[in-house]
Amino acid sequence: MGKAMRSEKKSRIRRGEPIEALGLTFYPIKMSQYEEFIDCRDAWCTRLSTLPMPYYSMSFLSALWALDVDSFERNGKPIGLFQRVIRLLCLSLRLEYSAELFREMVYIGKSGRELHHLKLQQGGSAVEVTPREFANHMRPLVAQQNGLKLPDESDNPDIVQAEEMMARDALKKSKLDYDTDTLIASVAYLSGVQERELEEWTVLQFEKRAEAIERDKRFMLYGQAELSGMVKFPKGNPFPSWRYDSKQQSAALIDINEVEQKHRGIGSVKQAIASATSASSPQTPNFEKGE
Repeated sequence: MGKAMRSEKKSRIRRGEPIEALGLTFYPIKMSQYEEFIDCRDAWCTRLSTLPMPYYSMSFLSALWALDVDSFERNGKPIGLFQRVIRLLCLSLRLEYSAELFREMVYIGKSGRELHHLKLQQGGSAVEVTPREFANHMRPLVAQQNGLKLPDESDNPDIVQAEEMMARDALKKSKLDYDTDTLIASVAYLSGVQERELEEWTVLQFEKRAEAIERDKRFMLYGQAELSGMVKFPKGNPFPSWRYDSKQQSAALIDINEVEQKHRGIGSVKQAIASATSASSPQTPNFEKGE
């Protein structure tokens, strides 16, 4: 793909426009289907290197299918990753998922363990997609359209496992009550729109807006803490910009407690933030509706 084509593809994704590939039209998923998207997105981002051998050596769809078949033979029920991937694919193609559609889509080899291809019918025409085509074209495209980050299979598996364990531990220790309705209400409030207006946003637009709000909040709070003189960061403000994420580490992976621990003895971040914000709280971002 040339530079001009990549640029056009990126622009279409940013504008929330459909993209044609492999004879099919892929649409960005809307917030009206957010709950189902959340239920399926982890399956779409499954890291093959975390699966037992020999699944790791298979293509993505083939591995998940074989995993389900083997699980069904052992336990009488599938793992469910393959089915969730198909559901998310249907969301992207704007096909109404059903058990009957699932059976019509999946074509397997004689052994039953080998996935031969998917037959996808959209707009009156049928397209056959092999597992290799899915892995090379469909999976990354749908991920890009909907703000999903696919794993790099070349990453060190030990480091990946350690990071995932740390993330799970942090989630268990968190005092936050994760709720979709509350998240949507918060983003709507800080975007100056009604919750019902978010129904027409794409998932990518919503996630990017949530990230922008988080980035702005952290920039303002840590900037005010530094300006108060009560705290000093040896390597500079860990959140130096409201426009961009830090190259060193994603802002989502750093919290106040972590920075507090790293800079203990230099000054209290929490105290500085409380002092800086007590006189005048940060202004609510003035976003244009629907942007």
